Amino acid sequence: KEAIIDREQLLKSQELLQLNLLDANLQQEERKLGETFKRSNYWEEIFLQQRSKATWIRLGDDNTKYFCSVIKHRKLVQVVTQLQDSNGNIHDDPEAIAGVFVKFYKEPLGEQGGWRRIASAWFLHNGHRLTTQQQLDLIAPYTRKDVKNAMMSINMNKSPRLDGFGSVFFQKCMEH
Repeated sequence: KEAIIDREQLLKSQELLQLNLLDANLQQEERKLGETFKRSNYWEEIFLQQRSKATWIRLGDDNTKYFCSVIKHRKLVQVVTQLQDSNGNIHDDPEAIAGVFVKFYKEPLGEQGGWRRIASAWFLHNGHRLTTQQQLDLIAPYTRKDVKNAMMSINMNKSPRLDGFGSVFFQKCMEH
């Protein structure tokens, strides 16, 4: 409230100063009112920040409780208590349910194969092949500089890895 009053006084002083730009008293008064407004506006801003922080903490705590209850409910919904196998039998024992899952995924994937189709000899001889130079490039030793250049060429906005470290982290490490 004080900042609003100080601002109005400053605006009035500036309007008067516009009418008489060379008046030293008006210039000094405008400067003084400007400093007063800056100070009162600063304190009002601090007050509002503190008030919003208190509100955020209160609401944040409520949000945390809500979030935890939603997660708890989701876990309860996702629990498998019964499962019907491919023969139509219903299982309610946790170990039997696990066995049904394993069997379900093992059937389409199968067991370890005993044979594989051999690649076509024609394709191996007539298809695209690496040149001798390309083969040598693939097995050539690399330097720290090569690794650094490769790391620096990665876009900074790439998604982080599973461990949470993004390309920026590794680029910063390579700089030092």
